[in-house]
Order: sequence, then C-alpha cells, then structure tokens
Amino acid sequence: MSKTPYSGSNTRKNILAFLIGKVPTAILTAAILGLSVRLLPVAEFGRYIISMAMLEITLGLSTLGLDWVILRYLPAYRMNQCRSGAVRMILMVVLSRFCVLAMIASVIFLLRDKFFSLIGSDFPFDLLPLFAVLLVVEGVMRILRDNTLEAMAMQRWLQVIISIKGGLIVAALVYLKQHQMATAQDLLLVEIMAALVSLLLATVIVSGLLRQIGEMQSEWSQPSWRQIRKVAFNNYGSGIVEYLYSPSFLLVVLSRVQTAEALAGLGFVLRLTDIIRNYLPGMMLFGVVRSRMIGAYASNQNYGELGGWAGFVFKISVLTLVPIFGIIFVYGSEVLVFAGGKQYAEFNMVFSSLCCWLAFRLHRMILGTVCNAIELTQVWVRASLVSVLVLPLMYFFLYEQLGVWFVVIALFANELIVNVLVVAGMRRRGYVWDIGWGWIAKVVVILTLACLPAYLVKGEGTPLLIAGIVLLNLLLLVGLLAFQVFDKNDRTFVNRGLGRNVFKVS
Repeated sequence: MSKTPYSGSNTRKNILAFLIGKVPTAILTAAILGLSVRLLPVAEFGRYIISMAMLEITLGLSTLGLDWVILRYLPAYRMNQCRSGAVRMILMVVLSRFCVLAMIASVIFLLRDKFFSLIGSDFPFDLLPLFAVLLVVEGVMRILRDNTLEAMAMQRWLQVIISIKGGLIVAALVYLKQHQMATAQDLLLVEIMAALVSLLLATVIVSGLLRQIGEMQSEWSQPSWRQIRKVAFNNYGSGIVEYLYSPSFLLVVLSRVQTAEALAGLGFVLRLTDIIRNYLPGMMLFGVVRSRMIGAYASNQNYGELGGWAGFVFKISVLTLVPIFGIIFVYGSEVLVFAGGKQYAEFNMVFSSLCCWLAFRLHRMILGTVCNAIELTQVWVRASLVSVLVLPLMYFFLYEQLGVWFVVIALFANELIVNVLVVAGMRRRGYVWDIGWGWIAKVVVILTLACLPAYLVKGEGTPLLIAGIVLLNLLLLVGLLAFQVFDKNDRTFVNRGLGRNVFKVS
C-alpha cells in the first residue's frame, strides 16, 4: 500500500476511477427513477417516496456524528500506518451504528400507533416491518461503503459497489414490470436485497484493505477520545438541524396536509434535483478530493491551500450547474414530461427553484468540510442551531398556506442562515473565506442574457427544443469565455490536479 495514499498521483487515480464509475451509476440512477415512476401508480409512488424520505430522516438523525469520525480520523490512522487503531475505530463505529439503528427500529415498531398518530394518518404504516429492516441494513452498509471507503481514498471499490447495487435494483424493477407486481412493498423488498448484497461486499473489501495497513513504527499521538467525541458531537448537533431542514423531513411534514398526488410530484422533482447534485462534475470530484483535503491539511496545516481547493471546487460546481439551471428554467415543463410524464409538468417552477437552491447547498457542504478539517466545528453547530429557530415560525404561520412551496422556502432559509453565520464566524477567528462575488455576478449576467434568446425561440416540437438548448449552451460558453470567469487561479488548480501543465498560467 502506498505510504502517501492522499498524494496528488493517488488522488488523480481516484478521480479517474470515480469518473469512470459515475457513467454506469448515472445511467442506473436515471433508470431506477424512470422505472419506478412508470411502474407504480401515482398513489403507490407517493407511499414509496414517503417511506424513503422517512428512511433518510431516521438515518440522518441517528448518525451521532459517527460518519464524520471516520472521515476525519481514518486518513490520519492510515497515513501513520496504525492498523490496530484503524480497526478499533471502525469496529467501534460500526457496532455503535448497528445498536442505535436496531434500538430505533424496535422503538418505532413497538410504539407505532402513537408514532404514526403524530406524523399523520396518511403515512404508509403498513410498510413498517420492511422499513425497519431496511433502516438497519442500509445504515450499517453506508458506514462501510460510503464513509470508510471514501476516507481510505478507495473510490474504485466504492463505485463498484454502488454500480452493483444499482444494477440489482434495475434488474428487479424490470422483473416486476414484466410480472406486474408493482407495489410500494415490492420496491422496499428490492431495496433491502440490494443493501444486503452491498453490505456483504463492503465488509469483504474493507477487511482486505485494513490488512494492507502496516503497524506504526514511529511515534504518533493518536486522537484522544475527547477529540473524537468533540468532532462527533458538533457534527451530530449540526446534522440534526440539517435533517430537520432536509427535503425528506419537510416532505414528511407536508404529508399531513397535502394529497398523495402532490407529494408524488414534489418527491419526483426532489429526486431529480438530488440526481443533478450528485452528478455535477465539481460535486463528483469533491467526493474524491474531500478525503485528500482533510488528509493534506492534517499533514501540513496549510489553510491557504485548503481554502483555495475549497473555493475552486465550489466554482467548478456552480459553473457546471449554470447550463442545467438555464435549461430547466426555460424548458422545465418539457424536461419533467420527458422524465416522468405529463402529470408532473406543473412542478416546473418548483424544479427551477430547487436547482437554484443547489448552489447554496453546494457552498454549505464545502464549508462543512473546511470547518471539520480546521477543527472549527463549534462555529458550524452554532450556526445550525440558530437556523433551526426559523423552522417553527414557518411551520406555524406559513405551513398550510404555502403548499409545496413550504419545502422550497424552508430550504432556502436554512442555507442562507448557515452560510452567512459560518463565514462570519470563520472570519472572526482569522480564517479568510472568499465567496467570489465578482465571478458570481458575472455568471448571473451571462445566464440572464443567454436565457432570453432561448426563451424567444421556444416552441412546440423536438427540433425547436434541441435548437433552443444548443443556442442556450453556445451563448453561455461565449459569455463565460468573454467575461473570463475561468481565471488564472482556476487554471493553476487544474494543472496541479492533473499533474501536468494543461493551461498556461503566466
């Protein structure tokens, strides 16, 4: 095993493996959503959406910060060749995760009558047994697959497991479609089966990788339990607030007053938005470079380098989001009809707003990594606790009046509050953070100027749709080049990331 697993060369190998793996996973993710929405009646799809939303909420609220313990400290154990410490920490996290999830599943099942009376009578409580099993299996699997493999910079194995899971789900959905067994229960059974296979594969792979780590030869001060508890507690505190503002939780809250059809439409556009976020090039790379950012900062304590990489990833993420936002803003109805059918076309403005929200969300995710790397998680948790005060006000005064827009406005409010307070807290402690207002203003102007002509040529039929999208992207490209949005610093980071001088920076 390389003694420098978070070096530039290894990071480039991980990026290559990640990008190659994202091609099949992107296709599989789109196929799963398309098959699900066509396989199930609208009401059944709504029940499935609510169940999966509740799953994400429960998993998020029960992390206890254990995911960030792995992400923050496993790179340090690996860099210092401390196998026994790494094994001990992973076992502690996995066993704790299993016990917590098993206890939560048991409590929900035993107190199901009171539990569902609080949530609302429309909650699909008949799916509870399958939900409880999926909760435990999926939660433990994610610790090993997502957190541990990412922290060990093993993207190739992470992508293999994700692709296998997606392939199993697609195969099962095709089988269900052929045999007309389309119910929400069937889809949850499919999720359980795929999660079990993924858990087994992740266990085998992580065990093999741990055996490759040597035993510590030099002196290294392992993180104390006090440090670990601090990282876990602060991330868990902010994570609770984050999940109270998560689309999944807000969707469940809204289920008390909205019909299954409205929830299905909102859930559909939320799923599409999540797919867009996961497959933004900048955000995809962030999933790879995050472990390297934390590992490098733990080694050299260079905040300038850390902040530079963070700002670069945010800029690339926004620039790749711009053409998507333009297409959805102008042709949102057509996109929704193509993806899910005419019944979802009326949610085009909600879809456009959620794509705009992604920019704020991306900035917050990057800020969270930086705060963990520099061990400034107390600023993060305080900002999150302030933001949670807004949710009860919105719930009591705007909950029923806003309809599905309640979710959109709540999401925007949370991101704005947390981003502003965290940046202000970092600056007070001497950590400079450049948001990049200059290039953001340029992008807004370019996007506006590009959308206007595309909207004017908008019309019925595929040829006009294709012509409009091509025109929009050409105008965006010309504008970005003319305004020099991609500057010298960005070219430098690209050269460093690729390990060769692709761009001239002089």
